[in-house]
Parts: sequence; structure tokens; C-alpha cells
Amino acid sequence: MLILTWNCQGIGRTLTSQALGDLVRKKSPSIVYLMETKNNKVKLETIRRRLKFDYGNYVDPEGLAGGLALWWNNDVSIDVEFSHKNLMHTVITIKAESLSWAATFVYGCPTNTGKEKVWDELRDIARFERLPWLCIGDFNQVLSIGDKVGGNIPDSSRIGAFRNMLNDCGLVDLECKGPRYTWKNNRADGALIMERIDMAFANVEWRVLFETTLVFVEAAVGSDHNPLLLDTNFSLNKVRRPFRFESLWTTEEECHHIIWETWAREVDGSEMLQMCKKLRGCKENLKTWHKKNFEDLRLQIATIKDQLIGIQKESEKGFNSDNYVNEKVLKTKLGDLWQKESMF
Repeated sequence: MLILTWNCQGIGRTLTSQALGDLVRKKSPSIVYLMETKNNKVKLETIRRRLKFDYGNYVDPEGLAGGLALWWNNDVSIDVEFSHKNLMHTVITIKAESLSWAATFVYGCPTNTGKEKVWDELRDIARFERLPWLCIGDFNQVLSIGDKVGGNIPDSSRIGAFRNMLNDCGLVDLECKGPRYTWKNNRADGALIMERIDMAFANVEWRVLFETTLVFVEAAVGSDHNPLLLDTNFSLNKVRRPFRFESLWTTEEECHHIIWETWAREVDGSEMLQMCKKLRGCKENLKTWHKKNFEDLRLQIATIKDQLIGIQKESEKGFNSDNYVNEKVLKTKLGDLWQKESMF
């Protein structure tokens, strides 16, 4: 199962919406958790339906700040036990396996007083929660001095308080793959600041339950934060995707011609065998046509996202003016490609 979490810093912008749509289409997460939506439930429900999620739960923003959204598909059921501007505590059941576990989706408070309040709430959850427990989101707090580059040195007492809370709760940092720093201020002229503040933690019971879990740090596009994609069943040996007729093909005139021409060809055999041969012919011809017209565009998108990941990892070494410019250029190109893709 895949869980996508992202501090999107406002879902109304075009590039942000494109980036979210691309992740949902390409990765097919069962659950999406968004922070700083900066939009009300009516707007978010429209986006949820467009992205084809079955259910949603929300914490409205306060004015133009904050706001949380949790979306999920029908392969899981989610009971939101309580929620407020800084967290949503849930019980998740994977229907196919009748398997239940707890998840707290966090949006950390920027103030020290607010952080202590959230940390105490997490301690309270740890005391009463008997299910395997995942805790994921933007904690607004680094875990070590090395988790920040630029700006003031992190407050060691704040780091200590964060670590003490995790220890009290029995939560352990989950393995991540991708750029180390998940937020940056995108400033130039030596004023660049980067931090690792978006993280996933779990207790021992949850880690035993999902022992092959891996967290992927995706490219930051449309927000200063990188999305996190948690895969509870990561495997290097992914099953090859079977052929599937794409509904968007029906909007292309050439698709109709391919099917018509293939079906009009003379083939040998019984009526049933002829039908099988024509269906196989349609499949192969449509796959070839799809690869020619769609895969090149998707390859360009994937290549640019890989380049962005590379640049964002390179930024860990410090500010580089060429990387700063290249990242902005690549994000613009990516937005243009997503726009083209949406036309198919």
C-alpha cells in the first residue's frame, strides 16, 4: 500500500495541482495527506473527486493559513478518531486483509510552546494506542544538527525535546530514499536554508507488520516541501503491468482508425478464433501507437523529475547558482509537459 503525504503550501496554484495530479496518476496511492491546503472543504472536495478518491476528511484552514486534507480509496477504511490543526489520528483497516493499525498524520507547530503541546498529545496517543502505530508528516522540527544547512544552528534543547518524545512513544525513524532535506527556502546569494522536517516514524509493532517499508522523498515541485511516498510493501521485483485499454485513448481519432483497420483485416479460423486474433491485433497495434505518442512524453516527465531529484540532492552540499537557475528552468518545463499530458 502507498501513502502520499505533502505540505503543498496551498493547493490552488497550477503547478502545485499538476504536481499532485502527476503523483496520484503515476503512483496510485491509497491514502493522501495534505498539509497547508489553504482552501475550504468545498474546493478540496472538488479536487478529491477529480483525482478519483472515494472519501475525504478535513481540518479547515484558519484564515489563509494551515488546513489539512486526508483522502483515501475504497481498498481501505479509515476512522478519524480526532483531529485539529496540527494532527489527525486515525485507525486504518486494509479491507482485503482485515488488517487494522493506527496512523497519526502530523503538521508540526512552528512555535516552541505549540510543539510541546503536540509532543504531549503524541505521548498521550502512545499511552492508549494498542495497535501498530505509524506517525508521519511535517514535524516542523529537525532530528539532529546535521538535518539543517544554512541559517542559525538548530536549538539543541528543541532537538532533545523531540528525541525524548520519540523515545517516550517508542517511535523509530523509517528508512528514506531520495534527497535528505525535505524543505528549503529557495533563496539565492548564500541565504539558502535546507531542513529535514518531513519524516515518518513507527513503533516496533508497525515495523514488524510492514517490514519491507521504504519511504521515498519525491521531487519538490509546486511547494518548498518534498512529498513523501511511503510504500508498505516495497520490492525490487515489481510485477510487470498488464495491458489495459486507457479511456483517454477514445478521445484520439487515430485510436478509432487503429481499431477499425485491425478489425477489418481478414484472418483465418473459426469465428471465435478470428475474434481472438483481432483482439490480439488491436492490443499490439494500440500498444505500439501508445508508446509512440504517450511514452515519449512520460519519459520526458520522468527524466526531468529525476534531474530535479539530482539537483535537490546536490544542493545538500551548499548553494550553487547554476543549480538554482537550472531547478527553476526544469520546474517550468515540467509544468509545460504536464499541461501537454493533460490534453491527451
